[in-house]
Amino acid sequence: MTDIYERGSSLQKLLSTLKLNRERVPLETLKSVYRIPYEELKAQIREIVQEFVLLVACHHLLINPNFSLDEQTAVVQAAIDRSRIPKEIGKSLTRDYDVSKIHRMALKLREEIEAALWPYIDRETCLVADLADIEKTPVIYNTLTRQIYQDGGWIDQPLDLRGTLLIYRKQEDAVLPGAALLQKGEQ
Repeated sequence: MTDIYERGSSLQKLLSTLKLNRERVPLETLKSVYRIPYEELKAQIREIVQEFVLLVACHHLLINPNFSLDEQTAVVQAAIDRSRIPKEIGKSLTRDYDVSKIHRMALKLREEIEAALWPYIDRETCLVADLADIEKTPVIYNTLTRQIYQDGGWIDQPLDLRGTLLIYRKQEDAVLPGAALLQKGEQ
């Protein structure tokens, strides 16, 4: 988390410098007389904003270890490529100069990535039946997220799985999204 805060703080300083420069110096002067330092500042901002957004969007991203990392990485990349958020971040940078707004947009990008990865995570959803009380209604549980499905949503609740029976859905031979992306890349 400290990396995110450090990148955000660095980014805010650079954006403040850019804003100040643009307010005090005509754009033509920035692009001609101060061209080299101005371009270096913009390049530094691009680099740090990319690192910042990737840290926020992908930090501790849940990946299913039972499937190919390359396949899931392709899904993440496709979600980023499909998303409008990176372009919105680019527009927001020089319009708002606001790191907290960029952070919120990066969190939305993370939600899109998590939704794209859900078919892989959902493969670890099962019914958990208590063998000591077999009449008790089984709970829906995801062994990767350690959450139960209750009242229409997922709730953090690690379960002690000793003495239980885990019943997984029969996985059809449906191709997960990443496999198709990898096959397309190989052609």
